[in-house]
Amino acid sequence: MEVAHPANCIGWRAVRAHAYLLHRERYNHGVRSLLALVFLWPALASAQSLTITAPAAPGGGWDQTARVMQRVLAEIDPGSNVQVENVPGAAGTIGLARFAQSERGNPDALLVTGLVMVSGVIINGSPVSLSDTTPIARLTGEYEVIVVPATSPYRSISDLVAAFRTNPGGISWGGGSAGGTDDLLIRLLAEQMGLPASTVNYIAFPGGGAALAAVLGGQLSAAVSGYAEFAGQIASGQLRVLAVSAASRVAGIDAPTLREAGINLDLANWRAVVAPPGLSDAEQTALIERVTRLTSSRQWQAALAQNGWDDLSLSGAPFRQFLLAEQARIEDVLRRLSATNHDTPASLAVAITPLSVPYAIGTMLLITFCGVIIRSAVARPQFDRVGRRMAGSIGLALLLLPVAFMSLGFVIASTALFALVAGSMRGASPRAATVAIDLLVGAAFSIALFTLFTGGLGVSLPSPWFL
Repeated sequence: MEVAHPANCIGWRAVRAHAYLLHRERYNHGVRSLLALVFLWPALASAQSLTITAPAAPGGGWDQTARVMQRVLAEIDPGSNVQVENVPGAAGTIGLARFAQSERGNPDALLVTGLVMVSGVIINGSPVSLSDTTPIARLTGEYEVIVVPATSPYRSISDLVAAFRTNPGGISWGGGSAGGTDDLLIRLLAEQMGLPASTVNYIAFPGGGAALAAVLGGQLSAAVSGYAEFAGQIASGQLRVLAVSAASRVAGIDAPTLREAGINLDLANWRAVVAPPGLSDAEQTALIERVTRLTSSRQWQAALAQNGWDDLSLSGAPFRQFLLAEQARIEDVLRRLSATNHDTPASLAVAITPLSVPYAIGTMLLITFCGVIIRSAVARPQFDRVGRRMAGSIGLALLLLPVAFMSLGFVIASTALFALVAGSMRGASPRAATVAIDLLVGAAFSIALFTLFTGGLGVSLPSPWFL
């Protein structure tokens, strides 16, 4: 009996046909999925990634805003990848300068900003301002609170104000960066009391966390910040709220206003987000829409209530106009305060600026280099007139370094100092041609350093020429 080959059976051929069709369908589906992924990947990647820079140390208001944004975006857009980066210092101007230079043209980056940064740019003479960014949206508003430790002898705002009037320097206030909202509130408080703003003993901290630790540790008479930064310690009884800087009492904050204590003053802080410069209109619109979706969500509204933040949502062109108006307002306030000062406020005089780091590094390097040269001159068999002149010239260069940088500019000051040190090292009186060569070499070296620091590393330096 002849047995048919399985491949010739009708049933077997049907099975093979079905398998072929199934394989082909899976193949086509895979190709379509791959093509869709290729074409949609740029949009998906843009929607899923975002880096939010908080230009302050962890624990402060900017950091809290960035962390809440990160959490809410993860809830309303589960596929998103939102990262928070802290870059503290100088009322946010260090983070601002880095953000504007390193993130230029990046549509997946935001910077948290606010009233503190507006005044910080003016106080610190920052070469980068909010005009160098792309405005996206104002988010929240928050009134300031004045708190003291639970063990403080000041039981009310009237007690604290009376002690402040009697001995202004004896009351130590603490808060965020010099020139920021916290600092402004206390100086405006002094103005209302008829005291010069320079009498305020204000200690600036890089973030709310540091100020909180200082007031809890008894290092401050009182601390100033937004309510949310002290909320946990207020609830636990470690801190006592003496006053809030609102025009009327705020729901959820058990404290009188400054006006109730006879001080005609109220001040609100606001926070916002900006994008880097160099974005297209479409990229700017996409970011505004994404932030608008964030602020419209129930999760964001719940976060506002939890932190005691007011909803001040404002985006696009109206927000840009708001920024311009705020800058003019803060400039007027600072000008008025400085006009009443006979001495420079301590907190403003020692404020760390974006220039401090390169100044410090350059000074240390020059001191180290010159120290070696001076030691070599002293160690000569005879510390003759040439050695003394060499040591004196280098010492003079070190003394003139800060003044030269601030008055002549980076390139001119560096060139002059280079020529002075080079001439001293030769010992003999230099010829005119030698001095000219020293100046040319010094200028080339200084310009190269200036270009490297500002263009390559994104570090803010003094103006290259006369200031």
